[in-house]
Amino acid sequence: MAVRPFLPTDLIAILLQGRWLSNRAKTKDNIGREETIFFTSATLLGQWLHPQVRRYLWVWANGLRIRGLASARNRYSPQAWEIDRLLLDEQDDECCHLLLERLSAAGGESGVKKIFLRLPAESPLVDAAREAGFVPYVTEFLYGWEREKTAGHGEPISCSTRRKQEGDDYRLFELHKACIPAPIRRVEGMTFQEWQEAKDRSARKEWVFEKENSLIGWLRAETCGDKGQFEIMATNEGELKQMVDYSLMSLDGYRYLFCLAPEFQRKLARLLQGYGFGEVKRYSSLIKELTVRAQKPCLVPLGAEL
Repeated sequence: MAVRPFLPTDLIAILLQGRWLSNRAKTKDNIGREETIFFTSATLLGQWLHPQVRRYLWVWANGLRIRGLASARNRYSPQAWEIDRLLLDEQDDECCHLLLERLSAAGGESGVKKIFLRLPAESPLVDAAREAGFVPYVTEFLYGWEREKTAGHGEPISCSTRRKQEGDDYRLFELHKACIPAPIRRVEGMTFQEWQEAKDRSARKEWVFEKENSLIGWLRAETCGDKGQFEIMATNEGELKQMVDYSLMSLDGYRYLFCLAPEFQRKLARLLQGYGFGEVKRYSSLIKELTVRAQKPCLVPLGAEL
């Protein structure tokens, strides 16, 4: 039994083992839904066929039996990875530890600075991740609400709203500095460049909220089937309420709504509970910072041909 790169023939073993190999890792675009084993298999095959992504896939195999699989993907840049799949039995901490160690080694070889991982807070795999060098840095709460009919909610907002543009990034970084506690910013990026490298992938739907030429809020939304999920950030409680109202209005056609709220956003949690949201799950977000190998200067004699 050994950890090795993923092969397309491993899909047969994964399909045969079914839900025993459930995905324990969660990213923001899959946290509100369950993936079928067929969807997972098709995605893995697509990743393997991509020459640059193939190196992010590893399995622990014993002949035709797959004990576990781990895969990673770039965040906003190749300098930061997030683990998007950790297919294994939840009690198999040994497999989890070895797969995370191998992914970390692959990341170090690729010049990755940080690897992010999100796991259910109560999962025994959190301890296995700690042993592999991952450190928990924030607890997140997933709130959910099922509404009986589609209907708008809340009052009209008093600020201007538009879709996010690429030129908004620095202003969003300033909003991030105003809303996020320093210990979390030290992990996710204290400078604009660090924040850019490690921030989450851009969603298909992002909005910014402005008042008197100042950016006061941000909304990110993901949808799948009859489920809608949103994440918001605002400078104060009054604006936060407007962001929630706008989110509910924007996701008016979806029956099941979810919002991921970090532990420090207590005002957001109270607002969501007031609208009927209840806590669904708690997650532990972890980080592993890698030592990037320094590039040694290469001295070439004057006049030498390259």
